[in-house]
Amino acid sequence: MAHTDSSGSGHWFGEDGSRTARLMMYILLAIVLMFMDQHGRYVPRFRSAMELAFEPVFHLVGWPTKVLQSIEQKTRARADLLSENQLLRQSLLETAGSVQTLAALQQENQRLRDLLKATEGRTYQFRFAEMKRVTLDPFSHKIWIDRGVKEGVVVGQAVIDGLGIVGQVEDVHRHYSTVRLISDPDHALPVQINRTGLRTVAYGSGETSHLLMPNVPLQADVRVGDVIVTSGLGDRFPPGFPVGEVERVERDTGGTFAAVYMRPFAALDRGREVLLIEPQFLEPALQDEQP
Repeated sequence: MAHTDSSGSGHWFGEDGSRTARLMMYILLAIVLMFMDQHGRYVPRFRSAMELAFEPVFHLVGWPTKVLQSIEQKTRARADLLSENQLLRQSLLETAGSVQTLAALQQENQRLRDLLKATEGRTYQFRFAEMKRVTLDPFSHKIWIDRGVKEGVVVGQAVIDGLGIVGQVEDVHRHYSTVRLISDPDHALPVQINRTGLRTVAYGSGETSHLLMPNVPLQADVRVGDVIVTSGLGDRFPPGFPVGEVERVERDTGGTFAAVYMRPFAALDRGREVLLIEPQFLEPALQDEQP
């Protein structure tokens, strides 16, 4: 016959009883802890202590992420700076180009105004032309202009810019012409000193910076700064057009003539626009020479 425990002690001391006792103990411990925390604030202190103890671990674990984020931010910032730098550089170049273009336009306008001023009070007809090519070797100073036979250009026409005499037409083609500059070593230009009226000849020196007047009498009244103009002799250059100014006078007491150096007014190595003079006394004679 099976043994039966009727006293109920197995309920408290058996396996189920042990579980119940532990549960009651945990409840009691929780109540005690709640009571102690209510009066002593132990839990927040314990939590703060644990957070303080584990804070280095948190920093150590988060350090790679922060480093990666910092590198990414710096890389992005550097890329943004490079991109902005490139844009600013392009903008600066565009602005510089615009300024240069503006300066070139201002210079061109000034040259055109000088050309217009050079024609004031003159009874001659003028034809505008533009330089297309320049040759300035020591033995030949020439320019090519964009006017030819079709535009009525003839050999011998005087060419000026807004400042003074440039040269004369040497060869004419259908749509362009060549002009020998007054600085060419083989060019001779009849001139006179504007102050005294003394006539002489100015020769090209092979340099655009000065012309030579080697046939001025030793005792002639010529001074530095004297303005030299065309004399009108030779039926090539009409009289009264400015050529240059005296920059140096060398008098050798043992010679017969003084060496006079003249600085030309015309922009022989810098200009782009010129005027062809069409004087009435020159045009028919030259046209008669045309075949």
